[in-house]
Amino acid sequence: MDILLEREQVQIDSMMGHGGFFKAKGVGQKLMAGALNTPVSVMETAGEGGPWGMALLAAYMVNKDDGETLESYLSNKVFAGMAIDRIEPDIKDVQGFNEYIKRFKAGLEAERAAVIHIR
Repeated sequence: MDILLEREQVQIDSMMGHGGFFKAKGVGQKLMAGALNTPVSVMETAGEGGPWGMALLAAYMVNKDDGETLESYLSNKVFAGMAIDRIEPDIKDVQGFNEYIKRFKAGLEAERAAVIHIR
């Protein structure tokens, strides 16, 4: 995220969560919003995970109309009318994750030194 946001200057308006991390309603979503400091949205199918996503890709390849993009197929045929739940980042969570990352990065040099001396 540092590379995308700082070096590449990518503006993220919202993230869409999907996978087992989002199975418990609101839990993973709240954590991710805090970690990324951006709103995170999920649909009712968010907790289905990878195999379900692969099945969607297979269905797209079999059922798409000529020239239909994956984005269009998903928006118009799979997720059309599905409710979306959006959570905004909590400032205390953002601050906590920022402090964690700061400490994590500070410890990387100690890891590098350990690897050098263990060889």
